[in-house]
Amino acid sequence: MGGTSGNCLTKVSSAVAGALEKFFYTYGKSVASHPKKYILGCVLLTAACCLGFANFYMENRPEKLWIPQDSDYVLTLNWQAENFPNDQRVELILYESDNILKADYIREMYRLRKALRSIVVQNRDGENVTQADLCFEVPALGGTQKDELRDIKRKLFPDRDPDEDFDWSLAFDKTIYYQFYEKMPKDCLEFSILEIWGNNDTAIEELTDEEVLREINTANMSVTYAYPMDFQAFLGGIERDESGQVIGAKTTLTQIVMRINRTEIDLGMLTNDAGLADEVDMALYDWEGEFISLLRNDTGRPEGLEVYLQAQRSFGEISGETILGDVAFLVIGDIILFVYVQLMLGKFNMVETRPVLSLLGLLATFMAVGVSFGLCSAFGIAYGPVHSILPLLMLGLGVDDMFVIVQCWQNLSHEEKRLELKKRMGCALRHAGVAITVTSLTDFAAFTIGASTVLPALRSFCIYSALGVVALYMLQATFFVAWFALDQTRLEDHRNGLFWCYKHKNWTPNKCSQYDLCQMFFDKIYSKYLLKKPVKALVLVVTAVVFGTSIWGVTNLRQEFNPVWFIPQSSYLFQFLSRAQTFYPEAGERGTVYLGALNYSQELPKIGYLTQAMRENEYISFVDSWYDLMIDYTNKSTGEDITGQPLNESFFNKAMSEFLYSPSGSRFQNYFHFDGNLTAMEPAPPILASKFDYSHRSLDGPSEQIPAMDQTKDLVKSANFSDFAAPIAMMYSSWETDKIIAFELVRNLSLALVAVFVMTLILIANIVSSIYVLLCVLLTLVDVMALMTWWDLTIDTVSCINLVLCIGLCVDYSVHIALHFMQVKGTRDERVQRTVKEMGPAVINGAFSTFLAFILLANSDSHVFESFFKIFFGVFIYGVFHGLVFLPVLLSLIGPAPYAHDLHALPEAIEVEKRSKDVLVIDGRTYSQVHNVRSNSSYE
Repeated sequence: MGGTSGNCLTKVSSAVAGALEKFFYTYGKSVASHPKKYILGCVLLTAACCLGFANFYMENRPEKLWIPQDSDYVLTLNWQAENFPNDQRVELILYESDNILKADYIREMYRLRKALRSIVVQNRDGENVTQADLCFEVPALGGTQKDELRDIKRKLFPDRDPDEDFDWSLAFDKTIYYQFYEKMPKDCLEFSILEIWGNNDTAIEELTDEEVLREINTANMSVTYAYPMDFQAFLGGIERDESGQVIGAKTTLTQIVMRINRTEIDLGMLTNDAGLADEVDMALYDWEGEFISLLRNDTGRPEGLEVYLQAQRSFGEISGETILGDVAFLVIGDIILFVYVQLMLGKFNMVETRPVLSLLGLLATFMAVGVSFGLCSAFGIAYGPVHSILPLLMLGLGVDDMFVIVQCWQNLSHEEKRLELKKRMGCALRHAGVAITVTSLTDFAAFTIGASTVLPALRSFCIYSALGVVALYMLQATFFVAWFALDQTRLEDHRNGLFWCYKHKNWTPNKCSQYDLCQMFFDKIYSKYLLKKPVKALVLVVTAVVFGTSIWGVTNLRQEFNPVWFIPQSSYLFQFLSRAQTFYPEAGERGTVYLGALNYSQELPKIGYLTQAMRENEYISFVDSWYDLMIDYTNKSTGEDITGQPLNESFFNKAMSEFLYSPSGSRFQNYFHFDGNLTAMEPAPPILASKFDYSHRSLDGPSEQIPAMDQTKDLVKSANFSDFAAPIAMMYSSWETDKIIAFELVRNLSLALVAVFVMTLILIANIVSSIYVLLCVLLTLVDVMALMTWWDLTIDTVSCINLVLCIGLCVDYSVHIALHFMQVKGTRDERVQRTVKEMGPAVINGAFSTFLAFILLANSDSHVFESFFKIFFGVFIYGVFHGLVFLPVLLSLIGPAPYAHDLHALPEAIEVEKRSKDVLVIDGRTYSQVHNVRSNSSYE
């Protein structure tokens, strides 16, 4: 059975390899015969594909990038956008100093508040509007309006003390109360320690440091809104004395609540470049831009005070900017790479230098990027933040193909080098074509499998990459080879390497330029020392020790994903978020439970049971539900206890309306979406949707976050409501990803490894060699994942992408060695020595050129590029070690036998002399066989 399977495998592989070699020989001849036509065809095809850029768009929204589109988070978010669109946006300011509780700093905060309220922008009608027109307003019962409020109370309630604190809606006739409600003054809602003093210019101007400390320890009521506020909750890095009194703080946080104009959004006057799926009217979006500019201007700011900010538009704005933010690194990396490729492809004389060919080879990689981007854009596939590493990937793969083609050209025998140019190019591409086909197909298979993931960003990236690999494969085999033929024609005509129009007369190369130092190193030094027994033993021991250590490292690899990491560390937004997490770690994640068009009068008890169950949950610290206050208010209003009771619909609608106009319930008016307008003294219209808030306690990583999310979902589901009901929190987007990312990683890597094995098995046609290649890939993968642990990287979407790329790149290093080892004859050591000599330079040049392309990313503050550098540094180190050190040693010890001795005749062969199986007659001349091949079929 084993022999039969081996014969079948050999026959299948021989057919595939024979067809490929015949095709590439013919194709290489054709390209070299008509290079200009092929170049023009490549340019026109690339240009046609680039027309798809007309449909190009960048996706910045986290829920469209990092979360499965059938996840609970996305489904709830879509429901909320359709049934309960958000009408608020919160802008945040964080003030930091050694001690923020200084009078000068309070005055600066107040100055900035007044400056923000003076910002003027234009609405859709061209009218000037300020913060007062754009903010979310609430009744302002104190502050500078306190005297006005007393006058109103005296007129409406002459028998009551105007300073008495009680629920006026319960104490008096509803008609009188509603008159009072309509006359309440309003102000912009803001949470800040400034509310200790309100808008009192005189009090703030005369503040002393001692008064600030006294007020922060005693004040508990907002002067502007006249309701309780915990001002110490706005402080971070608090210092207390022995008695528990606050004596200092590092930071204070201000929250400004703005109102989204839904009317303008319905009319199409909106932008969604705000991040987090938020729509916003243009006037508010412009105001946020001025908000950012004003706060980032530190002119006149007191020494020692730092101001950090987050506008709602910051996420989308900065994400968009960072996609191309590291272009400088790419450009400089390309220049370095060009110099290296030129040095390796050419020789040190005026004729044999190849700067133009090097440049055009690199151009082919960018043409492949253009084809990939253009086609994907044409089909509406979004471009995301991680896609910015694609040009680097294409450079790495493209340069590797270039070196393989040139190396096969240099490996031509003396007899083959006497053939005419088009036949020489056919011979070179005959062998190089098979090699780059093996690597390109394995890369394509790995990316195609990756494209089946449920993570949108990874799926999109893999589609872009798969198309890029195909385009690169075609362009290097066509565009580069065509220019290679023209460049070789130029060289053989002794024309200058840079200025092709200039011909050097009586030119002979200098002796120094004829030495290939890289190949000499592999031939004379490296292969000889590598094959010594002590060195072989050392290599095996080092490999085993590194692998064992890496297994331990992989067990400590953390799983964590946070979209904040995609914000550059030098950006104002990252600086704000990092400080917010440092100084306010006790603040748990806030969430919202959304309820659809329930039969609210009958299902009211279910809402009560749900809120109680959530309060009892170990992961939830606080539930802010309208249900409890509504029941309490109605009990007091009617004198009946309706707790846990279904209600008559008309009674419920009347009670709900009264509650929502009461002092305790008015803040919940925006928590309902009615089928009609809510009107004072009228029953509430049917409720189409409602919500209430909750907050998780501080949770320690995915081990607590995922159970907290799942239990909250289960609690809502177990309530068995008659219509839509689901919880959602902003960080659920990350937690949903954390929940599946490990499975997706294992799945994608496993399938990619299977694809690599199948492809190498078909194209190398030897199960032992294919297993060795797979072993090298596995060892590299484990070592790189361990390096992630030690370099403080986690399992997230970016690392998933990079590890799939890891397979695509490191397989190249091993496949070239394994394939060439199977093609040459002799003892194992002799075959290894020849393989390392002939393919070592191409492998090391391809790997090192890839390393050069991304080395500058070590200085990047982009999470994408930083992760890319760290992981690909490991791929370079471990991939080259396993491909050029471990694999040759393994092959020298237990390598498989070479391919069959039979050879493929070239199309020009007139006959194969039977007097010697190693002699080939081409065009009437007899040549010794140089490259052993593996098929017993012949070209017809």
